[in-house]
Order: sequence, then structure tokens, then C-alpha cells
Amino acid sequence: MTWKSIFAVTLGAALFASAAAEAASCKKDADCSSGQVCSNGTCVKRASRAASDAASSVAPTESPIAGTRRTPYIGWGGVGFYNVSAGNSSGAFGLHAGGAVSLISLTPELPLIAWGDVALGFPTGGTIFPIKLGAGVRYDRAGPVQLLGGVAFAFMPNTFSGAPTPVGVGLMGTVLYPLPQLHPNLSAQAQIGYDFLSDGFGLFGLTAGAGWAF
Repeated sequence: MTWKSIFAVTLGAALFASAAAEAASCKKDADCSSGQVCSNGTCVKRASRAASDAASSVAPTESPIAGTRRTPYIGWGGVGFYNVSAGNSSGAFGLHAGGAVSLISLTPELPLIAWGDVALGFPTGGTIFPIKLGAGVRYDRAGPVQLLGGVAFAFMPNTFSGAPTPVGVGLMGTVLYPLPQLHPNLSAQAQIGYDFLSDGFGLFGLTAGAGWAF
């Protein structure tokens, strides 16, 4: 009886270890048994992969190369070029800072974000203070980069002589590339945008800088 018990325990342990090793070693669906698929290097039941992939697409991660994908909260800042159009175009050096927060998941891979950006530009004839507050989406699965895009309420206080404060709609696209060699929370950032403003004004912006995960 004793030998039978020892044999049963030994066999059970061997089978458990074998199953665990098999589950941790898959690279594609074909490596898994019938009814299973490969998800993040592990064989899981086919029905559970969608939930697993959805959670990993929008959840914060502790990956050392995640950059600003580490949390739902992102801040950024940098320098760039602003072009103000109001009859005549005027190019300007500028500074800007902003941020975004993920709110809810529209789809497993696209969280809805709230975002804002404020800038300071120095075109000929005055100073501009473009401000945007809006909503958009965030996509973290475009290879190593992270993408954000959105629309916003935009307005542009300025010091132009006799000029009004134009308001309108702003569009924004941002790309962030993680820089783990410098810091796990740090990403390089580039942003492009255009504001359709009242009183004949328009504002094009192209900036570069850094993003940070909070």
C-alpha cells in the first residue's frame, strides 16, 4: 500500500510539472493542445484569451521598456514650431506642456482619454498662449510606440495689437517612444496639431519633447 501511494504521488507530481512546463513554453497556437491557444507565452483555454488580451492591452504594466504605458496618467512637455495664420502667416518658436488620463475602454485596445495642452509661442508682432482641452483615444499596441489622438475646445489668448481671442476646434496627434535606458517612466514625444479658430485665425503646431508616466 505504501509503495502504491508513493508511486501515485510521484506520478502526479511529474504530470503536474510536465503540464506546467508545457503551458509556459508555447510560442504559437500550434504548440498548445486541442482547445487551447497561446497567449503571452502560456497555453490557455481558447475562451479565456480574449479577456486576457483585453486586460493586458489597457492595464498598466511594470515592463521595464513600457515608458509612458506604465500607468493611465501621462504628462508631456517640449519645444517646437507654431505657425499662426490670420491673413498673413507668422512662424514662431514655442514651448508647450500637457497631459492625458485614460477614463474608460471604448474597445479592449482603445481607452477614452481626457487631455489638455497649453503652449507659449513668440510669433512676429506678439505672443500667443494656445490652450486646448478635449477628449480622444490612446493606443498602446503599435509596436514599441504609443499613439494618442483627439479633438478639443481650443482658444488662443494673444498680445497682438487689437486682435480678439479666437476660439474653435483643435486636432491633435501624439506619438511616444519609450526610453528605458534613461528611465522606465520616460518616453520621447512628438506632437502635431491644427486649431481651426474664429476671426480668420488658424494655428499649426509641430513639437518634440518628452513624456512621463505618473
